[in-house]
Amino acid sequence: MKYSLYFLVVILFVAASCGSGSRDQKKLILTDQSGTDTITIEDIELLKTIASLRNELIHVGQMQMEEVTLADQKKTTGIISELLDRAEQKILGELPSGRFPWSWAGFDEPEGVVEMAEEFLKVLASGKDPLEGKFAEPGGTVIDHAIIKKDNLWHLIYIRGMAGTNWPDYPTSNFGHAVSQDLMNWQIEEPVLETVKEGFDTYQVWAPHIIEHAGKYWNFYTGVNDSVSQAICLATSEDLFHWERYEGNPLLNSMPWGKWDLSQWSDCRDPMVLKDGDMFYCYYTAGRMIPDTEQFEYCMGIASSKDLLNWKDEGFRSFEHSLETPPESPFVVKKNGEFYLFYTNYKHGIVYVKSDNPLDGWKEDPDDPQSIIEGVSASEIFEENGKWYITYISHMANALHFFEIREVIWNDDGSVSVQDADI
Repeated sequence: MKYSLYFLVVILFVAASCGSGSRDQKKLILTDQSGTDTITIEDIELLKTIASLRNELIHVGQMQMEEVTLADQKKTTGIISELLDRAEQKILGELPSGRFPWSWAGFDEPEGVVEMAEEFLKVLASGKDPLEGKFAEPGGTVIDHAIIKKDNLWHLIYIRGMAGTNWPDYPTSNFGHAVSQDLMNWQIEEPVLETVKEGFDTYQVWAPHIIEHAGKYWNFYTGVNDSVSQAICLATSEDLFHWERYEGNPLLNSMPWGKWDLSQWSDCRDPMVLKDGDMFYCYYTAGRMIPDTEQFEYCMGIASSKDLLNWKDEGFRSFEHSLETPPESPFVVKKNGEFYLFYTNYKHGIVYVKSDNPLDGWKEDPDDPQSIIEGVSASEIFEENGKWYITYISHMANALHFFEIREVIWNDDGSVSVQDADI
């Protein structure tokens, strides 16, 4: 119905403008076989603006720019296009339903979405990238990710979404894959690890984490079944392009202490694996019911292994700052004999605690969550040429998510801070 309704809107707008009727009319009632849609004169004006911006976008997309790479030009024009599409779909009542009913909560009204697209287009038309330093596919988003280097080439494996959408509406049925020589300019490759028709991860795949061990690459990721029950799954590869799932998936869940059920939403996601000596430790996001009160709280699960296939449950750890919001994307780094645990706190961004033990002993400051970057999520940390870097996902309004990178500073007093990366 999208195009027929759009042309009907245009016709009625012309009629309303040229006819002898009242120019103060506030609503036009458009009826089709499926029911009645209401579109205001203001909506029609906004649709005209969208059409005009689309025409301008075609021109800007063909411009040759000295200060914006072609990849970034395509990235930004694609995101602008998706924003305009989403505003139009909202006006016309044609938002995609997806796996779950669409929710407009957290988005600007169509006017705001169009204003954002218009501002991006204005900056791009001036020869600048309004999203400079932010990586995403054209018209897409990057969320939880894994980064690893092979043969002087960086590989980024990530949850891929569409700009202006929530994950239930456009299921993330595979991982995006991009490569770079300098951590700044990324070449997009074919997606990897498509969801399976039979097995556990039949609905979506989330939150990859990749390590190299025993001559191959091990991808620990979140498999999601059709009930949105989550568990830790495994795939391996020799080249990072072709992956084979472990036949014993799922590898881990949060039982026996976790609130986990195959038939309903269950929190068991965002795995990270640390090697310390001859042991591996897997940290992940989970949830549990408190036995004494029967109240639900979020927590971090831990398991240990010597071979990456057989895992021993090491229980859970709760954090005072993340009992009501999940401690997502845990990432542990051993530095100067201490284990620094970084995770995403919805209120404070990337926070950290430290311990002298990989299994326990992380101490929180009740008054200070120790945030190093606010308003971002899903961090990974790595060392390269004597410097340490943190990758993370930055967020903008209307469900825009981007991959970014900064440098990590290990201060003499044991604290951690970040600064702009000089790559």
